[in-house]
Amino acid sequence: MRSKIYIIYEELFNRYPTIEELKGIMSGLSSSHTVLLAARLSTMFRHSFSEHDPSEEFKFQAWFVNNLFDEETKKRLMDRFGNQHPSRRPVCHPLQLLNLMRLALTLGKEGEPSDDQVTLDQLRTGIGTASLMISDLFCNPQEKEHIQKGSQDERMRHLMLQVLASGEVSNPTAFRNLLFRSHFIYRIALQDPKLIDQIGKECEGLNFEKKFEEVVGIPLSGWLSLVTGLYTHLLSHTLEEFVKNPAVFAINRKTILKNPALSEAQLNSFFDPLSTNFDELRKEFKKDRHVDERFDLVPFMAKPFINFAPDNCACVDVALLSEKLNNGPYFLLSTLLPEDERRPVFKAWGILFEAYVNWLLEGLAGRHGALFYPDTHWEVDGNKSFDAVFVKSRLLAVMEFKSGFLKQQVRYSNDPNTFMTELDSRLGAGCMQLARDISQLLPHAKNGKKLSGVPIPSRVEWVMPILVVQDLILRTPFINYFLNQRFQAERKRFPANGKVEVLPLNVIHISTLEDLVERAETLNWDVISILHRRCRNDGSMAKELQSFISELPEAKQPCCSERFRQLFERSREEVGAILFKDEHGENP
Repeated sequence: MRSKIYIIYEELFNRYPTIEELKGIMSGLSSSHTVLLAARLSTMFRHSFSEHDPSEEFKFQAWFVNNLFDEETKKRLMDRFGNQHPSRRPVCHPLQLLNLMRLALTLGKEGEPSDDQVTLDQLRTGIGTASLMISDLFCNPQEKEHIQKGSQDERMRHLMLQVLASGEVSNPTAFRNLLFRSHFIYRIALQDPKLIDQIGKECEGLNFEKKFEEVVGIPLSGWLSLVTGLYTHLLSHTLEEFVKNPAVFAINRKTILKNPALSEAQLNSFFDPLSTNFDELRKEFKKDRHVDERFDLVPFMAKPFINFAPDNCACVDVALLSEKLNNGPYFLLSTLLPEDERRPVFKAWGILFEAYVNWLLEGLAGRHGALFYPDTHWEVDGNKSFDAVFVKSRLLAVMEFKSGFLKQQVRYSNDPNTFMTELDSRLGAGCMQLARDISQLLPHAKNGKKLSGVPIPSRVEWVMPILVVQDLILRTPFINYFLNQRFQAERKRFPANGKVEVLPLNVIHISTLEDLVERAETLNWDVISILHRRCRNDGSMAKELQSFISELPEAKQPCCSERFRQLFERSREEVGAILFKDEHGENP
C-alpha cells in the first residue's frame, strides 16, 4: 500500500484543535448512533480498498466529504486541497474511525437522536468535524517536537511509535495471504501425523484441534469458515448499497447462513466470545488500561462485533475480523483457558509457525543454487541450532523464526523506553541466538561446531542472519534498524571468524516473506541475492525491506504462484462445504 498523509483540522483552519473542543462535540452526539455509523463507514472504507481500484477510494473519500462536512469545511478543503487526489490525501482512515467509536462510547449521549432534519444535520456535520480533529490529536505539538529534535535514534524511536498503531490498522494483512496461511496452518499442518505427534510430545499431550473444539464449543474448521464467510459477506456489497441501505452491514446470527451445517449452539459459540454490547464496551474503555487511549484498540481487536439488537450485531472493522484467520484460534484458546494451562498452547503456536515458514521457504530451495536445510541441529550433541539455513555458493543465510507478539499494554503505551524494552525482551533473544550460533559455527580462533547434515563450504565469505517475525506491528518502520543494533551488540559478545563477513540483520515479516517466495516461484526472483543486495546498500538497515523491494524494476510485475493459488482456492471451496448443508440436508 502506498504511503498516505491524511488531512487534518489544523491544515484547514490554521490552528490545532484542543481536546476540550473535541470532547464538547462528542458529548452532544448520540453514542449508539455514532458508533454504528462509524462501523458502517469503516466497512465502506475497507470495501473501497478491497476492489484494488483507485476510483473506489476516490468515490468513498468524496462521499465522506460531501455527506459529513459542513459547507465551510468543504470550501476550505477545495481551496487548499482541490488539486490533491483523495487516495493520497484522505480525510477518512481506520484509526480515526475506531477512535470516533471509542470517544462516542465514553463521551456521547445515550439513546437515539431526534429524527428532525436539523438535529440529524448537526449530528452528521458534528461527526465530520470530530473526525478531522481526531486526526490532529494523533500527533500533538509536543510529539511533533520529539520527532524533530534530539539525536537521530531518539527521533526515529518517537517516529516509530507515532506510526505503530496507525500502520497496524491501516495496512492489515492481505485477505488472500491470510486465507492460504490459515489453510496451511490449520487444515494441512494440523492434520499431519508427524506434527500432531510433535505437538503432543513437546506440549504436554496437547491436541490443538480437539482442545479448541472442547473449550470454544465449535470445530476449528467451522470457526475459521465463519470468519472467512462473514468477511466475504460484508465486503460483497457495493458503495451504493452501503449508502442506500445501511442495514446491509448488519449481521443477524439466525439468518446470516441459509441452511447452515452448524448448529445454533455452535454459531453462538462463535459469536459470543467475539461480541460485546455498548455497555460492556463503554466500561472497558473507561477502565484505567495503562495505555495511550488514542492507540488503545485492544477491546475492538478482542471483540470485533457489537450487539445492537437481539440477534443483530455490527462489525467495527472487517480487517480486525479477517486477522482472526491467522492468530484468532491461538488467542481465543489461550484466553479461555486457565492461566496455568496456557503454556502448551504458546509452545504449539511456535511449532505451527515454524512449520509454515519452512513450507514457505521450500519454494526457494534449489533456485539459483540455494540449498535449503530446515530445523538444523549440532552434530556433536544434537541440540537445536538455526531454525533454517540456506547454502548458496560462498554465502550462508542463517535464520530464526519468532512467532510471539508484543504485550498489548506495551505496544500501545506510546512510551519509547517501555516499547524498546519490550522489543528487546521479545526479539533480543533471536538476535542473541543468531550471533551465538554463527560464532559457534565459524568461531574467531578455533575449529567450529558442525551442523548435522548441512555441508558448509570451506570458503564461506558471507553469513547473512535473518529473523522472521509474525506480529503485524513489527512491519513498522525502524524495527529492523533497532534490532540490527541489538544484533551488532551481540556480535561483540560472540565474535566470529574475521575472514568471514557477517552481514547486517534482515528482519522479515511473514507477509513480506510470502511476497518474496511467491515472486521467486512466479518470476524466478533470486531472493537470497536480493536480501544480500539490501545488506550491501544499507548497512544500518534503516530503509524498510518492503520499500527496498518496491524500488526493484521487476517489482511491478503481477505474480500469482500456483502453489499459493491452489491453497487459496481449496480454502474458499471448503468454506461452503463446512458452513452449508446440501439440498438433502447433509454436508457436501
